[in-house]
Amino acid sequence: MGRLIRGRLPGPLAAPAVAGLLAASALLSWIAPAAAQSPDVTETLEPAVFVFTEPVQNSDIPVDITLIETVDGLYTALGLRRPKGRGPFPIVLFFTGNGGGGVPWVRHQVNHRAYTMERFLEAGYAVGWLRYRAEVWFEYTRVPKLEVSQHLAHQLLNRPPLEYDDLKTIVEYVRTLPYVDPDRVGLVGNSHGGGMILKATAEMDVAAAIASEPDATEVLQMDPTKFGADAEYRDMASVAPYLNKDVAMDRFRRIRTPILMMGRSDDHLQGIFETAYAWMKEAGVNVEWVSHDHPVHGYLIRIPKEDGVFQPDDIQLEAIAEALEFFGRYMPPSGQAAN
Repeated sequence: MGRLIRGRLPGPLAAPAVAGLLAASALLSWIAPAAAQSPDVTETLEPAVFVFTEPVQNSDIPVDITLIETVDGLYTALGLRRPKGRGPFPIVLFFTGNGGGGVPWVRHQVNHRAYTMERFLEAGYAVGWLRYRAEVWFEYTRVPKLEVSQHLAHQLLNRPPLEYDDLKTIVEYVRTLPYVDPDRVGLVGNSHGGGMILKATAEMDVAAAIASEPDATEVLQMDPTKFGADAEYRDMASVAPYLNKDVAMDRFRRIRTPILMMGRSDDHLQGIFETAYAWMKEAGVNVEWVSHDHPVHGYLIRIPKEDGVFQPDDIQLEAIAEALEFFGRYMPPSGQAAN
């Protein structure tokens, strides 16, 4: 897990103070010990993990804003919460979008997109909200799997890390937490986050995952010139000419994680969601499909607030119940038997 450094993180208006605090903490945790011990440049240094505990609006369960080191040494942010008690708990990690934003993004989502996470906490799951480096447009379709080696005394990579590599690092980290059952780690990714799940689970296993309205264009090896903000692929036939099924099927055959695909009936990219599901099914993946007619992209996690109170509609409540039932079959909370 690395060396844990706890502290208090300034509020959202204190960005310079945050930067100064992190810089000072880094100096204290690395440079000072290095100066005192004068390690050789080839010595392996223990990574530091920074944790800042904060209250969450309308909840008695706080969040640990956590900064962890990714594969190339840069830090990414996540917000972790757990039920009362000692655990070990199953954990479900939530994420959406193309990356970037860091601590402010995590803090905002934990406080303003918390409804679904609160339902999981009530059911006995630890939860997390993740952030990762920004997406690089269709880079996944052009590069090999990340390999880490060494040149002289230091790290050498065969390519720059991508956002889904950060997801894999985060999963590895939460498995080391003393209150987490390492065999019961689940993922909920929406939009680009859903596509990240399909990429990551072709290279690693988790207990279960939900890909909600997933941007599967990269894993389907889509022609990037045929995708953009105005793209519209409402059925499988409309998108099929721009995909590479051979490449996609090779990726899907490596997935061993049970996955629930959640579509959105009137989504302009529903044809991409359906194609990913159909090809995964054909590849032998343990995959399920459900689709809802809802006006909001990300309806599983984007629960509206009015006067500080979450206002889920009936479809959102149904989708959350489906998500809890799905995870309950593969990674139930302690005291519940898997179906």
